[in-house]
Amino acid sequence: MRDYLRRTCDEGWIINLSPEGQRSDVATRVFPHVAQPLSICLFVRRADHDATRPARIHYRALHGKRAEKFAQLRSVGLDDDGWRDAHTQGTRPFTPAALSGWEEYPALDSLFPWGSPGCKTNRSWVTSPHPSVLQRRWARLGGEEDPETKAILFKETRDRRLDTRARCLPGFPHPDQTVGEEAGTRPPLLRMALRSFDRQWLIGDNRVLDYPRADLWESLQPGQVFLNQQSSHEIDSGPALVATALLPDTHHFNGRGGRVHPVLHPDGSANVPTGLLRHLSGVLGLDGVTVHDLAAYAVAVAGHSAFTEQFAEELLTPGVRLPLTRDPELWSKAVRVGHAFLWAATYGEQGAPPAAPASGQEDVGFPPGDPRQVRYVTPIGSAVPDTLAYDEESGTLHVGPGTFTGVPPEVWNYEVGGMRIVKKWFGYRKASPTSRKTSPLDDLHVTAWPSEWSTELIDLLSVLRRLVDLAPAQQALTTRIVDSPVITVTDLMSAGVLPPQPRADRARRRVVLDFDRPADDP
Repeated sequence: MRDYLRRTCDEGWIINLSPEGQRSDVATRVFPHVAQPLSICLFVRRADHDATRPARIHYRALHGKRAEKFAQLRSVGLDDDGWRDAHTQGTRPFTPAALSGWEEYPALDSLFPWGSPGCKTNRSWVTSPHPSVLQRRWARLGGEEDPETKAILFKETRDRRLDTRARCLPGFPHPDQTVGEEAGTRPPLLRMALRSFDRQWLIGDNRVLDYPRADLWESLQPGQVFLNQQSSHEIDSGPALVATALLPDTHHFNGRGGRVHPVLHPDGSANVPTGLLRHLSGVLGLDGVTVHDLAAYAVAVAGHSAFTEQFAEELLTPGVRLPLTRDPELWSKAVRVGHAFLWAATYGEQGAPPAAPASGQEDVGFPPGDPRQVRYVTPIGSAVPDTLAYDEESGTLHVGPGTFTGVPPEVWNYEVGGMRIVKKWFGYRKASPTSRKTSPLDDLHVTAWPSEWSTELIDLLSVLRRLVDLAPAQQALTTRIVDSPVITVTDLMSAGVLPPQPRADRARRRVVLDFDRPADDP
């Protein structure tokens, strides 16, 4: 449709009424009960239309609450100075064209062609911050004898019903009965990345997952890193790129979609276009640039808020682009910082710690005596708290009656695409969780605060502190890289690296799996 309008019209005006994206705060919606993003689009075709010239399309966005947007709308004129020219090419979104050279940076999904929406369960009761909760939910489901009640507990959908017979997931046992026949077993569990920096648990059973993305499960292996970007909504704060070593949920980035780019294919090969790593090695004059170096470089450049702020207008069109430096010194520094970022973001599972290898640093927490160490001063106790507060003056986080000191404001305020990480983490674990409910099984929650959650909270705060400390170096590197010669899309096309080979966006699997999945599960 966008291509058609560009070809058949002379001029167009796009008024974005929902720059906040899908399911925004109700107060910002022009129609309170409509969660979908809305725009006003006006197109003109003149009598002397020139079919050889694409339509000139103007863009503007209205921000604020509903009344503020209506006030702005009343003052809009088609010839005022509040418009920006949108993209002109074919099917490109009707969003502002970049003025910074951004279009000549290769897109992340060109450098890591195979991507996935992430695991989509379509039922929230199959995930939990604590494995015992999933075992209790599974037992409750299996113990229900009334078929109608069991269907409600299960939350039947088009793709998964009580009588569905689904194939096994890679690495997990083959279920020999339907969920309707299930009774008295223990569910297979997998640690997964539900949201950025939030490690939870998932029932690893294909009978209860609508779109598990089998290729992602098969790609779970030593050395795997999943890069995640927001690909469907604009962002204006926080890092533009995050990473995890765990299976990512479809809403892992910030609770509102995203696109996962594994570093490795299921067969262990690098998820990059043919010849890219060799070309980078040649341009930089370095031996053996690896796919993990490229991933580290990517998060060093785009995994901090200054990148998002610098390219705020460019990111109105979702999708990260990476300025690839030609300077071997800048490349090496960025890779070093990026490996430290990956080490922190994956809780020490990938990347490399910032300290020398001889230090033996394995834990993302800080050792005793380090001024950055988070200290658990007052116990939370056994009762599950429902309040979270922060004292900026003392740097103290209050979790119910418990206190954690040594928490800088930057850690408390750390966000990804508007999602406050610490608040979101606690929201899933408090006495009355704020997570979405799809079944009565969601009401089963912990009855006492698990001691391991206190340890996990210290780890989370330590991870965010490490990323906060890395941000100034990332910002300085990104500024120098953007201001220096870079490898452009044109360069990579001339070298035959781009566009990627046909089917490069498909997973290369170790074996051909006869996996029972819906046709629209890529």
